[in-house]
Amino acid sequence: HELDQLASTNNKYFFIVLNFLQLSMGTRYFKLILEITSDRHRSGAWENLNLSHIGRFFGEATRHWSEREIAWAFSQLDSHIQLKKKIDRFYSCEHVGIEIQLEHSIRFCFRLVYFDSIRLHAHRGCLLNVILYKQPIWFQARLIYLLFGPMSLNKIDWEKFSHDRLNSFIYPNVDEEQAYFDLSRAFNVLNRSVHAQKAWNSNSKLALLNELIAQPLPWKSEYVAELLFYCGRELLTNVLIAFAMKNYHKEYAQLIHSLCIVARQRKMYYEIIQTAIEDSFERCTLVAQRNSIIIHLQNAFRCMTRNVIAVLASSTITQTDQLHYLQQLEALDAQKASLISFLLTNQFDQNN
Repeated sequence: HELDQLASTNNKYFFIVLNFLQLSMGTRYFKLILEITSDRHRSGAWENLNLSHIGRFFGEATRHWSEREIAWAFSQLDSHIQLKKKIDRFYSCEHVGIEIQLEHSIRFCFRLVYFDSIRLHAHRGCLLNVILYKQPIWFQARLIYLLFGPMSLNKIDWEKFSHDRLNSFIYPNVDEEQAYFDLSRAFNVLNRSVHAQKAWNSNSKLALLNELIAQPLPWKSEYVAELLFYCGRELLTNVLIAFAMKNYHKEYAQLIHSLCIVARQRKMYYEIIQTAIEDSFERCTLVAQRNSIIIHLQNAFRCMTRNVIAVLASSTITQTDQLHYLQQLEALDAQKASLISFLLTNQFDQNN
């Protein structure tokens, strides 16, 4: 407690204390103050500490520790902070968004103490795996959403991604982009940790994604597409391969359509889509599978275009809405042309 007060008063003192903690003698001292003892366990002193100050010390003082030592430090520190106990209580909640204070406490405890204060991706992945380990997959996904999902009015926005977008062609706002960044960071650090690699391979991460985009209500496809761009090529490719191999060709086409919408004519995003399609087609050994996917892709774009034209044909449409939907139709045509022209190149010669 005295170290915490000292560190919070002046940056000069913080680095004096930190330099001591990073010495071999300081490391032994730091481990000693984390040790569970009966008098500390029930004294209540830890309850009054500032989480950001604890996190600052935890992140800096353990920077050179091994993942095994990081996991040990978590168990010692958690005997005081009791994050796992709060997570167990959250597991027993039948519905989300009811225990708002509990959800808030879990999120900020983990983010301030364990995740945001840690610099190394391997340590972040190790700590994230510690709280996900042995949990059922649906709850792992729910916990990921709780920790990294969007917030609104100082509470978790559990329905953010289940609502229709008013305009799919506008860029996400800052809060939505932050949620994509945080969620993708959670996926990307899991296999950076040696401690977590055994549990998190491409299949388990794909299963986690499938559960995440169903929490607590199914996400709209444009939001899924945005998240996949943030997560990177590997996860996107694995999703498309899974759809292709399981003959979920309609779902494959709908996802590609959504990816093209949120790509918003950016060349870098089109290259990601093209690479993912190419990799998935390499796994489709049957020409019939490839042909089926292309037909579903054409239908997906045609269906969307038909819906926009139907709105334009309405007698009650305003001049402002008419301009908006004409722009939407123009964008859809450009996206369809870009994608279909790629699919019909030599890379995907259907006669091979």
